[in-house]
Formats: sequence, C-alpha cells, structure tokens
Amino acid sequence: MPYSPTPEDLLLAAKRAGISDLQQLQRNSELVIRVSRLIHELQRERGISNTFLTSKGQKFVNERTAEIEATIAAEADFRHALKKMDIAVNHCGTSRLLNSLAFSLHSLGELPNLRDQISALKLTAQDNTWRFNRVIAGLLNVVFEAADLAGDPDITRALVALFNFIQGKEYAGQERAWGAIGFTGGEFNTELQDRIHNLQDAQNRCFDIFTRFASALCAEQWRQLESSDAANELGRLRSMIERFRRGDSLPTAFGEIWYGVTTNRIDDMQVVEKLLANNLIDLCQQNISKAEADLKQHREHLQGSEFEEPPISPLSTPEGKNQTLSNIAPGFNVKLARSVFELVQDQAERLQKISEELAEARQALDERKLIEKAKGLLMSSLGVNEEQAYRQIRQAAMDGKKRIVEIAANIISVSEMLQLGKKG
Repeated sequence: MPYSPTPEDLLLAAKRAGISDLQQLQRNSELVIRVSRLIHELQRERGISNTFLTSKGQKFVNERTAEIEATIAAEADFRHALKKMDIAVNHCGTSRLLNSLAFSLHSLGELPNLRDQISALKLTAQDNTWRFNRVIAGLLNVVFEAADLAGDPDITRALVALFNFIQGKEYAGQERAWGAIGFTGGEFNTELQDRIHNLQDAQNRCFDIFTRFASALCAEQWRQLESSDAANELGRLRSMIERFRRGDSLPTAFGEIWYGVTTNRIDDMQVVEKLLANNLIDLCQQNISKAEADLKQHREHLQGSEFEEPPISPLSTPEGKNQTLSNIAPGFNVKLARSVFELVQDQAERLQKISEELAEARQALDERKLIEKAKGLLMSSLGVNEEQAYRQIRQAAMDGKKRIVEIAANIISVSEMLQLGKKG
C-alpha cells in the first residue's frame, strides 16, 4: 500500500520547507550584498570616467586605472556569489530575478569595450553616463526582484530598506556624474539644471521610504550623515548650480571640488549600506536558527504524544474550545490529535501575522512597479526618454495635488482602456 503522510508528517515537512526557503533567501541576500558593492564601484568608475572625458583625458588618469581594477574585483566577487547559488540545483528565485541576472551579466560583458572607447576619447561624458546607468539599472533590478520574492516580513522590510537606499545612492551617483559634466565644462544649461534637480527629488523619495523600513540604528546614522558639514557643503554647491545663468563665469576647478564633496557623501552612504547589509544577513541567520529551534520543539511536541486517551465528550468540552476534536472515534490518539490541531492553529495565526506584516513592505514594492510601468507606457506612446516620462508624471502629480503613484495608476488604467477600445 502506498505511503500516506500523516498530518504531523506534513506539518514537520512544512517547517523544513520554511527553513529551506530561509536558507535560499540567505543566499539571495548574500548575492544582493555583492551586487551593492559592484554598483558602488561602477558608480565611482562612472564619475571618474566623466571627469576624464570632459577634461579630454587630462584629469583622473591614475584614479581611473585604480577604479577599473576595483570594479573588476567587485565583478569577480559577484560572479563567485552566482556560482554559490548553483541555479542548476537550487530554486533560487522567480523568472524575473533570473532574467535580471541574465541582463546584468550581458551588460557587464560590454564594459571592456566601453572602457576602450573611453580611453580613446570616442565617447562624450553624456553617452558614458547613459551607458553606465544602463548597467547599474540592471543590477538594481536584481536587488528589487530579490526583495519582491522574499516571504519573511522582517527580511522583506530589510530588503526594501536596502533596495531604496541603494536606489537613492544611485541617484546621488547620477547627480555626481551630471554635476561633474557641468562644473568641469564650466556651465549648466536649463536641461542639466532640471535633470540635477529631479535627481535630488528622486533621492529624497528613496530615502523617505528607506527610513520607513530601516532599523532605528541605520535610520539614525543616515540622519547624522545628512546633517553633517559635508552635507552643508554639498548644499552650497547645489545652490551654485541652481543659481547659474547663461553668461555666468564658473571656474572649471570647481569640477574637482564637486567630485570630492559628492564622492565623500557617497562613500559615507556606503557605511550605512554596509550596516544595512550586515543587518540583513544577521536577520537571515537569526530567522533560520529560530525556525530550526521551532522545528525541533514541534517534533518533540508530537513525539511526546504517544499514549491514547478516551474520546472527549461534547458535554465536557467548553463551548468554542477544541470543538473539532469532540467527535473523534474511539481508540484515536486524542493527545496527538490535539497537538496537531494546536500546531495547525499556531501555524495559521503565524501565517496571518506574516501576511499582515508583509502588506506594508509589499505596498512599497508594488508602487514602484506601477511607476515603472507608467513610465514605460509614456516612453512608448510619446517617444520620450525615461527621465522625461518621469518628469511628466511628477508634474501631473504636483498639478493635481496627488501622489505620483496615483498618477501612474491612472496612466495605466487609461492605457488599458484604450487597448480594450482597439480590440473592440
């Protein structure tokens, strides 16, 4: 006769599966940390390369050589983490995560050619910025997808905090890159000023979400960073950009000052990023240890239920208490049945709690998906780039005194109705 699992077998199997999920989440989290380090080095290389190009190869020659070596080392570390995932054996995530990883590897494969073009001064700083942005965007999507598939509320919150912090840091890196172009070139046109202003707004949004989900220690460290003397110096340089008008004189030496100030800020951000990463790994390990202890306790609980008791009479059972056990057939192990029933109840309550705790973190991720989808629709229908699409959404939100995500949802809704109209 084929083996038929008992309820207690299935409960214990569920606990073991939960531990396996947490272990995979830990591997994914370790990969995310490698990705964050690689993004940091790519951001530095982008900024240095921009100054190199804008100065026609006269500035940051040695710095660029050293940074390329650092980026290559970070990429090797990232690829090593991928090997540890062993995708041929482990279920390591959704198809979206794997597709993001595939895109990232393809983009990283294009870096040697990009570096050759920079060395030969065959690219503008603007083109260089967009090329690096594309590589970094793919890696950021890996972090996002890792957060999106997490099923543990504590780890999900930590991943949401880390993702938004890395995203905000990337916007800070883009601000550094575009600002370096303006200062080194000695001027800021209206388009460049608007771009830098929008990047500042984007940083603020990301860091607001980060502070909602980060631990108190990480949030406090960020607040201290943003109130430091270095932050005040950045504020003064930002004001210079904002006040610049055509015909103004701007010494090109400010390019290196800007790069130094913004780089110090981003390096300070990496301290917070490392704290977030360590917190994530600690959470994974703590939850795995807790789940293993829980499995052991449940196993002992079930194994301790070895003797039989007579059936419980409905008359002796308090109303609303263990009523599902009141009609058990004679000879059934009632103590074991009660243990299984209690464990099922505990599991159901735990799942309900997890679902409620996940809801807030999921909302932040879902809102990002809506905004990205709306941007894509505008880019496709209006022929604008990503930055212009976001600017239109943002302006509509300001004009209508609504949240950006509400405008994004409206754009998607209108687009879907138009598609239905075409089909009709």
